[in-house]
Amino acid sequence: MADGQAGAGPDNASHNDGRPDDAATNRSSHDGSAGNGGGQRGARDPGRDNLALARVSPDPGGVGLVDHPVRLPGPEEVEFRVALCGLCGSDVVVYDADPHFGWVRPGTVLGHESVGTVGRVGLLVPEEIAPGMRAVPVSKVRCGRCSECAAGRVEQCRRPATLGLGRHGTACGRTIIPWHCLVPVPDGLPDTTAVLVEPTSVAWRAVVEVAQVRAGERVAVSTTRAIGLLAALIAKARGADVTMVGRSGPEYEAKRELAVRLGLRSTTAPDPGLFDTWVEASGSGKQLATAMASVRSGGKLVLVAMYASGTRQPVNARARKDVDILTSYSSVRADFEEAVGFLLTVPQVGEQLITLFPMDRAVEALRLTARAAATEDGRPLIKAVLQPGAWNRDSGA
Repeated sequence: MADGQAGAGPDNASHNDGRPDDAATNRSSHDGSAGNGGGQRGARDPGRDNLALARVSPDPGGVGLVDHPVRLPGPEEVEFRVALCGLCGSDVVVYDADPHFGWVRPGTVLGHESVGTVGRVGLLVPEEIAPGMRAVPVSKVRCGRCSECAAGRVEQCRRPATLGLGRHGTACGRTIIPWHCLVPVPDGLPDTTAVLVEPTSVAWRAVVEVAQVRAGERVAVSTTRAIGLLAALIAKARGADVTMVGRSGPEYEAKRELAVRLGLRSTTAPDPGLFDTWVEASGSGKQLATAMASVRSGGKLVLVAMYASGTRQPVNARARKDVDILTSYSSVRADFEEAVGFLLTVPQVGEQLITLFPMDRAVEALRLTARAAATEDGRPLIKAVLQPGAWNRDSGA
């Protein structure tokens, strides 16, 4: 998940006339000022008010910086002013042109891991959603029109749209989203950690709701990317005996050292049949096979990663060992709220996990994320995070 202009993106679920999300104009709104909530560094380029990282073609590498005009919010919408936006696996599959995501339309703004503030608000937005409020958006947007939504079962919406895939995301300076997507961010959580709320919500759901990890369980987590590290920290906080499983080789040593600094035991060669639960968050077919060999008979394997098309699944090994294979994809509002609470216990963790990129380096940041490459100074790239308000003074942009 090439530089150039993009056409219209996906339709906004709040409109039924086929107009693109940001092509419509609705003047039923009022304005308000909003701070940046996070002390961003870098210079704002006054000639680029709202550039966005978007899909520009269905080809591999078909992403670029495009102009993203923002209309006024509708009655139940807000203008969301993005302070930071992280890049993740769903952006990578678009970047790599994975055929399973060919439906993502050119022009779609990527990104859904973000923190920012409320700007302009629609007339029917509740008073507590006020201009200047810091928030993170829930990535899955309900349609508001299906039978489940009408019955109040919004988490079971039949036609949800994910930010950055089915509708415009938040890899931009400003965008329009429904007010009900917003989860407030308390003052004690800096933007550099609040930008991790979405991946933390995914990790929380995998560990707590799906795997139901308990104190004393032997838990392995494969990956040294953000969701895996956060899942390991959550499992450890619940009293589990946690081991991070990484890849061997000198290029991965810095990631193993990071896991140790976070207080996590790390190995590259786990013993067979050792673990009660394995959380597989790497997206690697090799790690998936290692996980199957290392989980005890009757244990649980939780798949939380996004796998490339064609990844082999160890089905025969599953049948022989009677392992429960559970899937955990995405998260719901309750998981976001739990994630905020958990991150308040480790408010500085973002400083160890994220690498900031000014907006003019957004395509580079996504390329490095897709290739699991290190940063220029040799640090491991755990989570690339865009600063829409920052520009590299030396870039000539």
